[in-house]
Amino acid sequence: MDVERKEVDLTKVKESGVPVVWIVGGPGSGRGTQCEHLQIKHNYVHLSSGDLLRHEVMSGSKRGLQLYKLMEMGELVPAEVVLDIVAEAMAAKVQGAAGFLIDGFPLDLEEAEKFEKQIVPVTRIIELDIPSEEMISRLEKRANFDDKKEAILKRVEIYEKKTLPVLEKYCHKVVKVNANRPAPDIFPDVLKALQGELESGGRAVIN
Repeated sequence: MDVERKEVDLTKVKESGVPVVWIVGGPGSGRGTQCEHLQIKHNYVHLSSGDLLRHEVMSGSKRGLQLYKLMEMGELVPAEVVLDIVAEAMAAKVQGAAGFLIDGFPLDLEEAEKFEKQIVPVTRIIELDIPSEEMISRLEKRANFDDKKEAILKRVEIYEKKTLPVLEKYCHKVVKVNANRPAPDIFPDVLKALQGELESGGRAVIN
């Protein structure tokens, strides 16, 4: 099924030079909560690929209706379309941003490679590590329109088969954080992962 494409001017994003951080973790790993804390405290722009896609669906646009049909069938949104939507949001919010936190992205190596080629190279990747059983348990307590039991199991399977290889390829940029604990306990380590204070943390990308 074809989905409408849009051209995006990324000049300001590329010229800004601000850090771009992917917050990666399985469905239900609490990416959004951690990003909200960082957004409030450090003026980073939080972009959730899932929220951006859902917002597009709810807008009633031609592209949104096409996306809804894909999601309803449990199909994956084409990488090019996800990239279009993420790029549009980055271009719209780059002015005054200290950096970008992009969560729920990339889904797979194709999205990762196209992002680096078409937008900017990723600066740091934070992996929120959580067992698959816990992902399923957390998602069953939520109520998004795409959170039916079959869809939940499929999303966890897709993460393990498609997203984990991204972490393997970009291992030199990945910092792993244990997310199988309460959100307030996780945030200090997420912050340290950006400040370069964890053992595998690399250089600081946030003050």
